[in-house]
Amino acid sequence: MTTDPIVQAVALTKIYENRRALDGLALRVQPGSRFVVLGHNGAGKSTLLEIIATLRVPTSGSVRVGGFDTVRQPREAGRLIGLAPQSNALDPLATPTEVLDFQAVALGLGRRQRTRRTRDLLDLFGLGEHRASRVATLSGGTRRKLDLAVALVAEPRLVILDEPTTGLDPLARIDFWAELTRLNSDGTTLLISTQDLHEADVLATDIAVLREGRVVAEGTPATLKQRVGTRTLTLDLSTDAASTALVSSSRVGFLADDDHANRVRLGISDDPAALRDALAEIRGVAGEITGLHLSEPSLDDVFVALAAR
Repeated sequence: MTTDPIVQAVALTKIYENRRALDGLALRVQPGSRFVVLGHNGAGKSTLLEIIATLRVPTSGSVRVGGFDTVRQPREAGRLIGLAPQSNALDPLATPTEVLDFQAVALGLGRRQRTRRTRDLLDLFGLGEHRASRVATLSGGTRRKLDLAVALVAEPRLVILDEPTTGLDPLARIDFWAELTRLNSDGTTLLISTQDLHEADVLATDIAVLREGRVVAEGTPATLKQRVGTRTLTLDLSTDAASTALVSSSRVGFLADDDHANRVRLGISDDPAALRDALAEIRGVAGEITGLHLSEPSLDDVFVALAAR
């Protein structure tokens, strides 16, 4: 049974004067996914997110969120969306309690519902100890958690995050990634734009690579890596003779390294039979192995291969 996408873009185009930011883009985001959009500066990531969030109107084409057209039904679509922009204009003199309550007022929540929702979100993100602190005194990581809490006031099905951890230190980034994963585990769909490839690798269940306003590749991190390269096993052997013997006698396909006479390489597939054959060959030279390294394509390789202009 096919699940209807939470986001569906069809032939989406956006033109600014003489610049085409999006060019017939097509995209489907499945409910419950952590969908990451990658691309160089100017590829169209921010424009795409702003159109999905009902902040911009496309020149042509359409976007539906939860079945609602973002142009013809922006109010209905907007009720399903929480937005955590890269730079949120939180009042530096307000407290987290006041920020969340104000957002609840703006969304039309009643007094009792506002109080409950504010309390629940402060507890959810561990902001209780900061409930009466001024925003200006909070750390970058704590302010980012508050940004996410603001996006969740309306209990959205889709949360859109633009560069979610820009400016955070490594520990704060790891903490924030954990918050996002926990949020997603409750069924909330995350749509994330980032230039941090490590962040994409940690968070993404699905990735779309944008280039010049189009989606040029889409899939899981693993499938995209397989598309641009091969997992490689490198063996360093104690003698040139051992490496020569392995290459010449092997049925598996070991290749000599031209730059290192006592080093051989093997591309590792996901085929169990091929892996068993490779391990059997390696067992035969186990006593000669002085070093072993397994490498695989990274999202850096994907980005260079697919996102480059």
